[in-house]
Amino acid sequence: MPAIRTRRRRPAPLSPALKKLGERLREARIASGMSQAQLGAPYFTRAHVSAIELGKIRPAMRSLEHMAKKLGKPASYFLDDADVERARGERELEIGAIAGLLTYTSAPEALRHAEKLLDTGDLSVRETCRLRLYAGTALNLVHRGREAIKTLTVAQRLAGEIGDEPLARSADYQLAVATRIAGNPRGAREMLEALLRRIDHAKPPDQLLRLRVLITLGGCAQDLGEPQAATTYYEQALEWSSEIGDLARISFIHQGLGNAYRALGDHDAAAGHYQKALAAAELGKDLVGVLIMRNALAVIAADAGRIEAAYEHVARAIEIARISGPAAYLAHCFATRAEVALKAKDPALARSSAEAAIAAIVEPGADADRAVAGATLVLAELDLRDGDTAKAERRMREVAATYKALDASAELGDVLMRLSRSAKRRGDLRGAERYSTQAYAASKPLSANIEV
Repeated sequence: MPAIRTRRRRPAPLSPALKKLGERLREARIASGMSQAQLGAPYFTRAHVSAIELGKIRPAMRSLEHMAKKLGKPASYFLDDADVERARGERELEIGAIAGLLTYTSAPEALRHAEKLLDTGDLSVRETCRLRLYAGTALNLVHRGREAIKTLTVAQRLAGEIGDEPLARSADYQLAVATRIAGNPRGAREMLEALLRRIDHAKPPDQLLRLRVLITLGGCAQDLGEPQAATTYYEQALEWSSEIGDLARISFIHQGLGNAYRALGDHDAAAGHYQKALAAAELGKDLVGVLIMRNALAVIAADAGRIEAAYEHVARAIEIARISGPAAYLAHCFATRAEVALKAKDPALARSSAEAAIAAIVEPGADADRAVAGATLVLAELDLRDGDTAKAERRMREVAATYKALDASAELGDVLMRLSRSAKRRGDLRGAERYSTQAYAASKPLSANIEV
């Protein structure tokens, strides 16, 4: 049986508007033949309904909507038009301000405001839906995907209830992003492909959302170890972006192309796209974008043997990451510095940087797990150099488990090959063969093409 709501509400100052509301509610209740207890059930007491009818308390919007629905009338029937419009206007300004805060740097503030407004209870279903959507988006921006899934599922359901297709598509998109952040890129890709078909059939089609879906599909393909498929998505997105001219999106696209070409072994093409992404991020004053590109360029420079340039890029990335963006970004930057130091044969800096990367993590999530995995691999390499093979292999097995959970097939294959080489060096040929077989099975593409 549902619990009776007993939360106390402060008595509102007596006003003509409240008295009028109470009178209209009482008249409608009597006309319907309901008692006060019946009207309030199962959530509100008879005394609560009585206090509203006497004009002693102002009902929350949800409680008024509940009773209005029972009486077969819209909630606006019981309210003074001026009061309704003024309250609606104030809430619209607040909700609009929250939408304006949905950036990497101000996402925590957006989340606080959204949660505070949701706690008031005086909201329509549409307003609740929008606030849930914005709260989920903010959680995605701070890489708290598992929490975002919960609030975005509610937004998705509410959008369906009110039949708002654009709002439903936005909720579906953010839910797919949250699913990817939570470590399920395959599930996210399925959701995005279904959403893309809906966007294509919409009239008019939502071009900006289509662009965002294509970019995220590229990221999912990259997560799944399918860089060729990723380039296909990103090239389509680049074509669409030329019509929209969104600097932030263009930066994301070039970043994705850089990641894909690096995975394909074309480091010159990767560096070119990273430079374009950096230029777009700097032009758009996107600090988080700048740090991501600096970090990526550090990796490319280290791969090319340009250690000094790599250190310069990662130092700038760490400087920005300390003041901007989720903690996972700072962890990634420290992990990159550890990899650069390893190539520069500076074991002390490599170890301290890897340990700093692990210590920087404060929230769980796919990005955080990847950063920890990268740092742990550096520590494993240092263990091998110190002759502690058992400890190194234990770390590598931990990393392999992480990549398996993330469905990161390319990274999983690389770690398993490292384990194979380590087993071979210590004379365990059977173990080496087992790991290499697992590596091949993990790295083998599941499909040659992805339908777009």
